[in-house]
Amino acid sequence: MRALIAIGFTLALTGCATLSKEECLSGNWEEIGFRDGTNGKTSAFLQSHAKACEKTGVHPVQSLWEQGRQRGLPAYCVPSKAYSEGRSGRSLSAVCPAAELPALQAANNKGLEYREYTSEISEIQYRVNEIGRMLIAEQDAGKRAALVHENRSLSNRISLLELRRSLVGSL
Repeated sequence: MRALIAIGFTLALTGCATLSKEECLSGNWEEIGFRDGTNGKTSAFLQSHAKACEKTGVHPVQSLWEQGRQRGLPAYCVPSKAYSEGRSGRSLSAVCPAAELPALQAANNKGLEYREYTSEISEIQYRVNEIGRMLIAEQDAGKRAALVHENRSLSNRISLLELRRSLVGSL
């Protein structure tokens, strides 16, 4: 039992590290920066890498990392990525040029809206399934009628939400 707890604790700790030991030791800071740029990481994120690499004795090379990050940022600062971030429940990182922000924020908001509709549909669908199970067991005609009415109402709500979601479903 203690071994399982120790393994779980170790996995939890390593899951928080931004880089693996191998990545720290390879020291390809420009490539790491590029990857971070495509993911919208700010300059402050380098401190997370420094902390992750602390035990290996490796220190990030800030200039190479920043060069790579700057090369990666254009891949992040596009409407399709902003939309994708929103669908994943993330707001847009503040790393894009100000002139591009209105279009990017609009795309991100559409993605966030899509996620909201999806979440609401899932919650309602759970209730519809629950009502279905209740209908099987319910003997009282009045209660059955009320459940059928609620089920129809919720199904209509799902249809409306799916329609709204389809309007924000792509760019």
